[in-house]
Amino acid sequence: MPITNADIHPINILVVGRDPEILQVVLRLLNENKKANYHAIGSTDPDFARSLFADSDISLVLFTNGIDATLDASLREDFLTRRPGVRILQHFGGGSGLLFAEISEALAAQ
Repeated sequence: MPITNADIHPINILVVGRDPEILQVVLRLLNENKKANYHAIGSTDPDFARSLFADSDISLVLFTNGIDATLDASLREDFLTRRPGVRILQHFGGGSGLLFAEISEALAAQ
């Protein structure tokens, strides 16, 4: 019997950004991608993002635009302290093809 995406454990992705509309677009792109088995959750609130991370088996954290250097450093420290092997990726835009390529590359580097 062939293995399908539904048979494979999903790749849990936490998306953190500043713009609610961009966040929703990224979440939709990830969750509706038929070629991948992503389960994406996200927040524009850093404290809620920390809570989501603590309560979920996150494989990859994706920062979208608007995360300043101070917040980036703080979140990275928190996430890596909790789970040292988690991959953290900064995505500045450029379309869904670039987004999926960046995620594939980050996950392959694990």
